[in-house]
Amino acid sequence: MEKYGVALALSSGGARGLAHIGVLKVLERHRIPIVAIAGSSMGGVIGALYSTGYSGEMIHDIARRIKRSHWMDFSLSKMGILAGKKLEALIELYTQGKTFADCKPPLQLVAADIELGAEVVLNTGSLARAVRATSSIPGVFSPVVIDNRTLVDGGIVNRVPVSVLPQVPHNVTVAVDVGVTLTPRVHSLFDVLFQSFDIMARELSRYQPVEADVVIKPKVDFSRESHAYHVDAIVQAGEDACEAAISHIIELLGER
Repeated sequence: MEKYGVALALSSGGARGLAHIGVLKVLERHRIPIVAIAGSSMGGVIGALYSTGYSGEMIHDIARRIKRSHWMDFSLSKMGILAGKKLEALIELYTQGKTFADCKPPLQLVAADIELGAEVVLNTGSLARAVRATSSIPGVFSPVVIDNRTLVDGGIVNRVPVSVLPQVPHNVTVAVDVGVTLTPRVHSLFDVLFQSFDIMARELSRYQPVEADVVIKPKVDFSRESHAYHVDAIVQAGEDACEAAISHIIELLGER
C-alpha cells in the first residue's frame, strides 16, 4: 500500500506559532501520519524539532521551559540587535547536531535572501543554522550567511509555505496559519521592530492567499508582551483549531 498522510505547512508568527504544537498533538492523537513539513520562522523551529524525533507533547514541554535569556544575545553588530548565535546553539543542542538528511518526516525551511529579495528553500546541511536563518527577523537578529547568501526570516516572502511542500499523490496538504495580532501599545525598540514585521506580514497575507486542502487558523489574541506567560493557552488554541478540522482531514484522507 502506498504511504500517504498529511503534508504540513507551518506559518511564521513569532510566539503565536506555538499553536503549531497543538496541531501536532491532535494529529498524533488521531494517529494521522505526517509525511512532510515545510516551515517559515517559528513554523520552522517547531517543524525542526518534530522532524528530529520530538513528539508534540515533548515540544510543548520544551516551550514551557524556554526563557528569553536562553536565546537572546545582544550584539554590537550593525545588522541586528541580537546575534542569533545563542538561538543556533539552542537548536543545535535540542536537535543533537542533526542535518536535514536526518529529518523524518522530510523538512523544508524557507528563508529570504535580503540582498536579492528572493525566497530561498533550505533542505540540506546544518539544521540548526537553517533554523536560525528562517527565524532571523530583520533588525532583531543579524542575518545568516549560507552558501554566500545573506538570509533572514522566511516570513517576509512566504508566511505559510504550502508552495514548497512536495506534491505527492494521495497526500492531504494542511496549512496552519497563526495570523497576525498587532500590539495596541508600542513601548520599545523591540516593539517597533516586531510591530513593523507584523504589519508587513498582514499586508503580505492580503496578496498571498493560502491554498491548501485544509487551512487551520488558531485563534491567538494575546498581546505580544504576554505571550511568554500563555504558552499553554496558545498551544491549546492550536489543539482547538485542529480538532475542529480533524473530521474533514480524516474524510479527505479516506478519499485518497
